[in-house]
Amino acid sequence: MAKKIVEKRDIRLIGLDLDGTTLTTDKKLTPHTKEVLEACIRRGIEVLPATGRVWSGIPEELMKMEGVHYVISSNGAAVVELATGKAVYTNGIAWDRALEVFDILERYDTFYDAYAEGNGWCEARFYENLNDYGIEPLIQRLVKSSRTCIEDLREWVKEHKSPIEKINMFFRDEEKRQQAFRELSEIPDLAVTCSLTNNLEINHCTCNKGDALLNLGKILGISMEQIMACGDGNNDLEMVRNAGVGVAMENGEDSVKEAADYVTVTNDEEGVARAIELFCDLQLKERIS
Repeated sequence: MAKKIVEKRDIRLIGLDLDGTTLTTDKKLTPHTKEVLEACIRRGIEVLPATGRVWSGIPEELMKMEGVHYVISSNGAAVVELATGKAVYTNGIAWDRALEVFDILERYDTFYDAYAEGNGWCEARFYENLNDYGIEPLIQRLVKSSRTCIEDLREWVKEHKSPIEKINMFFRDEEKRQQAFRELSEIPDLAVTCSLTNNLEINHCTCNKGDALLNLGKILGISMEQIMACGDGNNDLEMVRNAGVGVAMENGEDSVKEAADYVTVTNDEEGVARAIELFCDLQLKERIS
């Protein structure tokens, strides 16, 4: 149900969170949602996956959809042009600063890994023991498919000296997760969010999906008023708040719903497709139930 009336606008770019938003709970892109996205592309609207996932963890079905030109990965730390595989905008944590963050994380009983150079890098002690950190099977499969297993994350970072796009953590104990959130949130140059009930995500303090969306809009000559954004989690907050049309999922966090212009139905009810049909005035055939 809409929080307030939002008139149809000349939408030229749609930023789409994936997990809990565009994808169903079992991580699928439904045929109807795909149909709606393809209709947008035919109309000349840029369809932009905007995810906390590392670039290599974005579903191929979206990456290979004809007309999808860019993706936002790692909560906005990188905007990648798919045709070249190169980042047109980056906003990461300095490699030496990341090493200091690792020191803090070692005080907690937590899984952690790092995203850099478009890939996820995970130590074997975590990669081989995902069950120990309360990670559900669907997420375990995503971790296994999008991380490269290495022996020593610190040594990799020291050797490559690449900016760290995101540091991801999983906790089996909610009290410890909240404790870590409070401690990490007090560090001025870091931004701490979450996209799942048992994780924390650390980015540079100025890094978020809204910032990445704004900068890609500038590159493409698209104003924020012409951008629509859909999300459900705290890592979608700035994107939903700042877009010309911000859409929250019914299954989303209360903070995102409060920031949104419109609250659509849940991800399992194809809420993204319904919102796009509404605000972009798409007239598609009746969906097959």
